[in-house]
Amino acid sequence: MFFHGGNDSRLAGGLLESAAVATGVRLICPERPGFGRSTYQPGRVILDWSSDVEQLANRLDLGRFGLVGHSGGGPHALACAAALPQRITGVATVSSVAPPPATNRGLHPMFRVVNALMNHPHLYRTVARSQLREMSKHPDRWLGAWAKMQPADGAMFHEQPHIASMVLAEMTEAVRAGPTGLVHEASLYHRDWGFELAAIQTTTAVWHGASDRQATPAWGVVRADNIPSASLTLVEGAGHFSTLVDNAETILSEFATLTAGD
Repeated sequence: MFFHGGNDSRLAGGLLESAAVATGVRLICPERPGFGRSTYQPGRVILDWSSDVEQLANRLDLGRFGLVGHSGGGPHALACAAALPQRITGVATVSSVAPPPATNRGLHPMFRVVNALMNHPHLYRTVARSQLREMSKHPDRWLGAWAKMQPADGAMFHEQPHIASMVLAEMTEAVRAGPTGLVHEASLYHRDWGFELAAIQTTTAVWHGASDRQATPAWGVVRADNIPSASLTLVEGAGHFSTLVDNAETILSEFATLTAGD
């Protein structure tokens, strides 16, 4: 299963589609509550997601399966590993956040401000709505601003415009019913996640772009240092989305190997 980021939707799974075909991996991309077509759940916490995933897996007659969590999907993948160790073959977190009180060292100043506002949902809602208006009315300007903060992503969007179009579409879909789900989830990243990283025994691959300024590489180090079974891959010159797209086949190939006997 692929868990999308905190500003994203199920359509972000399209970023992994060609890699899934190439590796023969069946890819399932559920939306979390309040994103896209998924019903908002007031008061939900990160660990609640493991129950949703278990029910989905049962409905699809899945036995054991792997998880990829990108950005805000990372904590949710780790929550499943903590709560459902018997079902999860392996976890990959890509450009993911780290639990509090992880350092903000390395964040772009704009993202540093945004992270601070996540603790104040009424203020963050204003920021989210402003971003959505910019994406909708001036997509090229939004992509240009993103490229200045994330040069590696900007280069990828320039060279592969279909990727840029896909990101715009899936982020727009995330707020189909409004930004309430997005705003609520953002506040959860900075609270107790409800489980300890040290309790995760599932094989975990931590992937992070060394030039990611939305999710600082220091967060990848925190996850790798605190999960006993974790390995860390810092990708030189890579950004927030480019780390996922450029390494998708490698990441999914590892899952194909882990689940070969299941």
